[in-house]
Amino acid sequence: MTEAKDIYPGMHIKMNNEILKVTKKEIANCGTHCHSKTRLIVRGLFSKGERSFNLGHNENVETVEITRKQGQVIAKLPGKVQVMDIVSYETVDADVEKELLEELNEGDTVIFINFEGKATVLEKGRKVY
Repeated sequence: MTEAKDIYPGMHIKMNNEILKVTKKEIANCGTHCHSKTRLIVRGLFSKGERSFNLGHNENVETVEITRKQGQVIAKLPGKVQVMDIVSYETVDADVEKELLEELNEGDTVIFINFEGKATVLEKGRKVY
């Protein structure tokens, strides 16, 4: 758990059972006689759209560590790809955006994340020899 004032852009937090990436942090004044608040502008890791939360500076927020992995596309499925982790040789079915799915071919290298059983392809990687 981390206090809201100690969170910085780029961190991943868990709120309402959803993993969110902090894109921006602001100090917000809510009124004439109110205390200032920390406003976190976040984007869902597995969902689309930006949202914001106003929190007290000392409110605790659960932070999570997300690791990016490199993998190879094994097969293209409808709306997903099957990715093999280059290090552990583990295969997972990963979600991918439509635009990126059109660019990918079998054998391509990708950067993906796998958290709590959900995998998502972030970007197409460069060729590994």
